[in-house]
Amino acid sequence: MDADLNEEQALAVQTVEGPVLILAGAGSGKTRVITYRIAKLVKEHSVFPNRILAVTFTNKAAQEMRERCQSLLEIKKGDSEPFIRTFHSLCLYILRREGKSVGLGSNFTVYDSDMQESLIKEILKKRDLDTKEFKPSHLSNAFSHAKDAFLTAEEYSRKNQDDGYARTISDVFLEYEKEKLKRNAVDFGDLILLTVILFRDYPMVLERYQNYWQYIMVDEYQDTNKIQYHLVQLLASKTKNLCVVGDDDQSIYSWRGADITNILNFSKDYPEALVVKLEENYRSTKTIINAAASVIANNTIRTKKTLRTNNPAGEKIKVTLYQNETEEANGILQKIKRYKKPTSRYAEHAIFYRTNSQSRYFEETFRKNAIPYKIFGGFRFFDRKEVKDLIAYLSIIINPLDSTSLLRIINSPPRGIGETTVERLISYSVQEGISLYECLSKKIPEIKKGTAQKLKDLSTLFEDLMSDHEKQEPASDIAYELIERSGYREYLENEDTEEAFSRLENLNEFVNALKEYEENSENPSLEEYLGNISLITSEDNTKDLADYVILMTVHNAKGLEFKHVYLAGMEEGTFPHFLASDTKEGVEEERRLCYVAITRAREHLEISLSRYTRKFGEVEARIPSRFLEEIPSEHLSGDWFESSYGVRKPSHSPQASRTSQKEEKNESIHSQKNSGTYKVGMKVRHKVYGEGKIKSVSGSGDNQKVEVVFGSHVEKKFLLAYTPLEIIL
Repeated sequence: MDADLNEEQALAVQTVEGPVLILAGAGSGKTRVITYRIAKLVKEHSVFPNRILAVTFTNKAAQEMRERCQSLLEIKKGDSEPFIRTFHSLCLYILRREGKSVGLGSNFTVYDSDMQESLIKEILKKRDLDTKEFKPSHLSNAFSHAKDAFLTAEEYSRKNQDDGYARTISDVFLEYEKEKLKRNAVDFGDLILLTVILFRDYPMVLERYQNYWQYIMVDEYQDTNKIQYHLVQLLASKTKNLCVVGDDDQSIYSWRGADITNILNFSKDYPEALVVKLEENYRSTKTIINAAASVIANNTIRTKKTLRTNNPAGEKIKVTLYQNETEEANGILQKIKRYKKPTSRYAEHAIFYRTNSQSRYFEETFRKNAIPYKIFGGFRFFDRKEVKDLIAYLSIIINPLDSTSLLRIINSPPRGIGETTVERLISYSVQEGISLYECLSKKIPEIKKGTAQKLKDLSTLFEDLMSDHEKQEPASDIAYELIERSGYREYLENEDTEEAFSRLENLNEFVNALKEYEENSENPSLEEYLGNISLITSEDNTKDLADYVILMTVHNAKGLEFKHVYLAGMEEGTFPHFLASDTKEGVEEERRLCYVAITRAREHLEISLSRYTRKFGEVEARIPSRFLEEIPSEHLSGDWFESSYGVRKPSHSPQASRTSQKEEKNESIHSQKNSGTYKVGMKVRHKVYGEGKIKSVSGSGDNQKVEVVFGSHVEKKFLLAYTPLEIIL
């Protein structure tokens, strides 16, 4: 069996006693090492298979590991097997047997996300809290994050007493936990948290499991969070026969709670640990691996190791500069068509991008050219909630009788219009025989004065935008104004999460799409554009596709591999993302994400970038990603220009110099708007609100925010990367 392993793999397999850290680079055969190690324990050290515990993150990974072990150990039905589980299924197994110690009956129910949100809605209704302001899905996520950080509801409450909104969430959290206990139920976050509390408070129970599982292995250790770390430490604290496998260079989930210090500090937790580095890649060409190794070497928060391979050099990585994202999507499509052979499959080709909003260009291009595609791990662009909300707003502007669209957005974003008010509006509409839209501006006795004003404000917004539409103002300007005046942009900015900014980017892309439609149509109209969207969204043939090009974010690509990979949008602000560019830790995680993207390719990797991009319809010049600068030129081919991070000069090829007069003009306008530095007291002009004065400035670069006072009452916050302000004085 050892003959199938290289020297480092063999060392990791042979060392079965004591703590072992296996740093497994991309494509270095870590699953083989784990399964061979299990087989060696059983075959050569006479360990009963069920006394070996292996923990991983996904059911798919656990099943793959289980099948490999069954093959290596020639396990037949009914034979003892290694105990291979995900973290959650492991803890479910323990709590089914020991749950009474933490107040659970053995027949407890495990609530999925829908059941969690249903219970939270019950509590919100009982407390007369608006589900739009206190969104059940957001509360559910907050509770899960707290549990992942090893915080009970009581501890969470003690930490959140300063702010009224946070205090309300804490109170809901406490009641949510009490209600679950009454109903003999747990959620997914409880499974690990309650197991750790059980082990902490009942040492004899812990000892029983420590004695049972004599050897413990943990896969993808770099992705563990705080509560998972404590679970592993408790189980392994007696025998210390703990083997963890992972790669700090592929730690890309900090926003989910993953803590890279768990793997970086393993040798501090276990000073006697053997550290084995698996640095030979079996997946990719030498060119691809050398490029990836060169990029990741620029990180300082990592263990020192260098990925290598004995595979052939393969072709160079082609870097292509396009004028804009539409040209980029077309260019990549043409390359796929060129590589696609009658005997090969579209599924060998994968397009990666940093954010979901980038999928829009590829979706449009592939639809126009009848090339089958699927979004992996996400929704199609026009199926995303915030995009559907914006479509609903625009639908009302062209058809005020569209009550379905009005009901969708009447409190989206949250504006304090609850279900009771909506019921009264519907009742009044039926009673008076008028449309729901007309009811917005009527005096309805049952509706409180404050809520009535909110309805009137919404009516005024629609009246203004309908007037703009009648004056044939560009639809893209109307959409931009809608995002601003509806409060949608401000709502997402204030939420201040990665998901919220991703949704804001989708709204940005919708405005871009409208602008492009206007520029490419002889007689553009909002009615026609919305009609085209309806046709697109009604076509859902993807379920029946047997072969298709795969579109996905880089985060979703982890753990996968493809023959052909196209990495799009390699510009500063896109990749690395501007939200991560303010901190060293943020940039380093973005670099790890880039490393993951590059190492997914087996034979062929192409990287592309755009010279110009749009933000809410405005054309901006872009510079190449710093990560491109970090790849040695001998691994690259193609015409492109580099940013201030490097020394290469702009290409003078026809492709790189081809800039339309319109783009140059728009770039000039944009640079005028953003010329100078934003300072407190400075006068600025906003497209919707007019002239105002800057009250405060925070952040830097693409993450710079300003607070502006318009007139004597209106104060607004703006993320300047999305809302350029013209400096007046």
